Amino acid sequence: MKIDLTIKNIAYTLCFLTRDNRILMLKRNNPPNKGLWNGVGGHLNIREDPLNCVLREVKEETGFVIEQPRFCGLLTWEGFEIPSGGLYIFTANAPDGEPIACAEGVLEWKINTWVFSSPQVVSNIHVFGPKILQTDPPPPQRFHFQYRGGEIQWFKIFPLAQDERLGIS
Repeated sequence: MKIDLTIKNIAYTLCFLTRDNRILMLKRNNPPNKGLWNGVGGHLNIREDPLNCVLREVKEETGFVIEQPRFCGLLTWEGFEIPSGGLYIFTANAPDGEPIACAEGVLEWKINTWVFSSPQVVSNIHVFGPKILQTDPPPPQRFHFQYRGGEIQWFKIFPLAQDERLGIS
């Protein structure tokens, strides 16, 4: 098992908005992961830092203005339907109210246990979701996935390097 620790194309953010035992999920209209449920997020703009990106993406896709999203780590991949790369993972408490309609797909509140086990959800969420959304989550970690033919072949979870921590010690 060879892990490419040089993956530096961390070009996306992903956020899981929570309320009680539910997570706001997006059924994606577009690739990657078209037709599957995922958190909300998207591409980093030029010179945009991950925190400002996740705040912007959550507002654009849900209408919610969130405060103090929690950085949970990095998700990196090789052999997926898009080139090797990664994303910054965040969680946040959802504000009161309901999300707006989203051109990216359908937004719905889903029970945690369903999110962590349903084949309708992006499969890597079954691995990292329970860890980042537990009551007392660990410090930010790196979740690396190797894919072949659209399936996870293996994954590894390990501590973030100091330069990957977004200023979090």
